[in-house]
Amino acid sequence: MSSQRLLAASCPGTPASALRLVAAAPPAAETRRLVERRLRDDRPAHLRYLVKRLRSPDDAEDVLQEFALKVTLAAGRLTDPGKVDAWLGIALRNALFDRYRRNAARARLTDALDAEPRYDEADGPDDDIQRPLHCLERALADLPPQTASLLRKAELEETPLAMIAAEMRLTTNNVGVRVHRGRAALRRRMLANCQSCPEPCALSAAATARSALAGPLELQASISIRSACDAA
Repeated sequence: MSSQRLLAASCPGTPASALRLVAAAPPAAETRRLVERRLRDDRPAHLRYLVKRLRSPDDAEDVLQEFALKVTLAAGRLTDPGKVDAWLGIALRNALFDRYRRNAARARLTDALDAEPRYDEADGPDDDIQRPLHCLERALADLPPQTASLLRKAELEETPLAMIAAEMRLTTNNVGVRVHRGRAALRRRMLANCQSCPEPCALSAAATARSALAGPLELQASISIRSACDAA
């Protein structure tokens, strides 16, 4: 029995035109292959677009890898192969705007830190800074060694994904997926530590409250870790 007849038998009363559209819809795997082929073929043009706007080849490469990871993961939701190019163009612009917002947030953080009183070693360690750092180290230690090492390189040391991929002899997309999953695992570990802490610091309390408002961790976006408590 053809796919269209099977659909008609299981969905009586559905218009024939709708059945033809459903039956003709490409499988998710085929759509994903089409997206991956477009990513390979258009990579030079995408990179030129980003370098022109970010002025930094390293930043452009990072954004390109984030963009490629996101569209590869979301390719299965694309129902019209004829709109792949338009969809990729919108996704690339969104990735660029995300970087603009991240850079602006980082600049605001830098300005705020510059406005803070300078740390004086004679006053002893600042507990508000040291405790989150210890929590982050403990959470990283709880992860599998390979995951912890990858997060340290990609997030704390800000090593480009392409360089990490070359060291690990993997594709950049594969490394991006591993970093994405590692962030999620680290956030779960950090949040568990924060929720079980008998004397939570201010950042811990804020992270716990934010998580309660945002809902389950699996529904929250995985963000880049640039400070001690970004993971929570």
